[in-house]
Amino acid sequence: MIFLTAIRKIKSTFESFNLIDVLSIFVLLKFKKTMIKKILLIVLIFAIIPLNAQRKKDKILLTIDNEPVYVSEFLRVYNKNKDIVSAENKKSVEEYLDLFINYKLKLKEAKDLKLDTVPSYLREFNKYKEQLIEPFLKDREVTDKLIREAYDRMKKEVKASHILVMLKPNQLPKDTLKAYNKIMKARNEILNGGDFAKIAKKYSEDPSAKTNGGNLGYFTAFSMVYPFETAAYTTDIGKTSMPFKTRFGYHIVKVEDVRDSEGDIQVAHIMIRDKKIEPDFAKKQIDEIYQKYKQGDDFEFLAKKYSDDKASSVKGGVIRKFSHGSMIQPFADISFKLQNIGEVSTPFKTKFGWHIVKLIKRFPIQNFEDLKDELQKKIEKGERSVLIGKSIVKRLKKKYDVTLDKDALQIALEKNKEEGNDQVVLKIEEKTYSVNDLKQYLSKPNKTYKDFIDAKIIAYYKDHLEYENPEFAATLKEYRDGLLLFDLLQKKIWTKAEKDTIGLQKFFNANASNYTWKKRVKAEIASCTKKEKAALVEKYMIEGKSMKEIKELVNEGAVIHVLFHSDSYEIDSKKLPTNFIVQKGVKRYEEEDEHYSIINVTEILASSPKELKDIKGKVISNYQDYLEKKWITDLRNSYKVKLKKRVFKKIAKKNN
Repeated sequence: MIFLTAIRKIKSTFESFNLIDVLSIFVLLKFKKTMIKKILLIVLIFAIIPLNAQRKKDKILLTIDNEPVYVSEFLRVYNKNKDIVSAENKKSVEEYLDLFINYKLKLKEAKDLKLDTVPSYLREFNKYKEQLIEPFLKDREVTDKLIREAYDRMKKEVKASHILVMLKPNQLPKDTLKAYNKIMKARNEILNGGDFAKIAKKYSEDPSAKTNGGNLGYFTAFSMVYPFETAAYTTDIGKTSMPFKTRFGYHIVKVEDVRDSEGDIQVAHIMIRDKKIEPDFAKKQIDEIYQKYKQGDDFEFLAKKYSDDKASSVKGGVIRKFSHGSMIQPFADISFKLQNIGEVSTPFKTKFGWHIVKLIKRFPIQNFEDLKDELQKKIEKGERSVLIGKSIVKRLKKKYDVTLDKDALQIALEKNKEEGNDQVVLKIEEKTYSVNDLKQYLSKPNKTYKDFIDAKIIAYYKDHLEYENPEFAATLKEYRDGLLLFDLLQKKIWTKAEKDTIGLQKFFNANASNYTWKKRVKAEIASCTKKEKAALVEKYMIEGKSMKEIKELVNEGAVIHVLFHSDSYEIDSKKLPTNFIVQKGVKRYEEEDEHYSIINVTEILASSPKELKDIKGKVISNYQDYLEKKWITDLRNSYKVKLKKRVFKKIAKKNN
């Protein structure tokens, strides 16, 4: 509930251009962490501006309980917001000042309550700090090489099979060796003439191997984890690779074929989910819908009416474009087999349910320049970024004074030696690490002393980035404040609105006139595509026959002429025809593309008040808005805000 409310708040924030309150951004960061990169871009819109103004030259704009707030901070936010909003939504400097003061008051209270010292806040902040540092751990030259490599691979598709021996992270060396020996045993059997599929079923710990013999079909760049992709693209056709490691364990891969890439395609689909209580339902429903399509019904119309994929049904079943390897195999295989635009598959099953697919468009591989930016984004958020990180370490070794004590290193490498654990083995500028630190690091699987040095250099760089880079420091401050405001509003507003059932009920009662049902009808709706069948359905509905009886009378075996659904509908519902007449009884309507709806209205329901349980989410959201406005008023009364009017007058004159 809090998440849905937060999304709505972000929308309203941007509509009113109250971009000062970065809180709304952190709502998404809390609940939608996979979106961190996209949200980061939003933060950067108004956060990454170097603080060039020196405090001694910066004027005080206002004070809050005698704490100064400077002109530069206000102008930084105001100017950035001013540049990105449309002309009709621009606010005056005075309006921005009001919003800015509200923001600073909230932040003031959060710090007075010492929310910035709470362990959960510190953990969350440090986690986001790590994510903010990521863009600074990049190397342009290495990135460019990886972009070119990815593009060259995208032009080809590899058909391969694999065997996996799983290995959990941080396994002991003996377990790692055991896994390696097992994968080598499988490889040797293949090299000695064994059938790959049979050996995969025998050795592979990939559950799908039991049915597909390790066959992965065709795939292209970014479809697999990077080490796997590299092994597949660098192994000759018909050959089996040496074992290689990914985060899943050890693999061997056999390349069956390499062909020019088919690019991406875009399709529309209709999906019917399986029902546990009625196992045959989905198959019967998709067959009926497919038959309706073959009889001339519009695919888009059928998708909107019947598809269980809510995200695509509103778009007539259309989904995003995809490559062969980026979609589940049955769906991709059948989609790519469609040759002609507009061609529709027969019904088929995936783990999600039953589908029929229509080919919308093919997208051949674009030229390098057109794809370059997209590839860079994929590389920087994927496993390839590890290679970029290694090049950063090389640069930092030249920047920092790094000293390794070889005698102490020898002590660390002698596992049974206990003395000398406090001796300094590594020094990076002023930071030192002991022999014991290195021993603890080396106790992890597959770690070397060189890895230790690299890790500590990166750690030093990350710890000092805030002091070395003003751009990063400014961004980090916005995150620090944003997380504080999130915790404050969760404490003051959101949690209270969720748990204060008495207050919520009182608010609902006081605003009941804002929560009403529109005029509604209870109705049965039949859909037909043939006029004569629609007339027949209308006749039977007037006679009072049930939906089941009418389907048996009108449909002709496998030929489906009528589909039904029934519910209560508000009179402006999209399920009803645009020319719908509110009256009891049966009436036939002709819709676009010779589609007919026959509607039996059994009851007309007048506009009436909604109950709290029906719209609790919306009421909670409105209650939160009410509490926040009241809270801001209290803050204005609790803290003394003193504006330097002469200073602000100059700002207003210049910017209005």
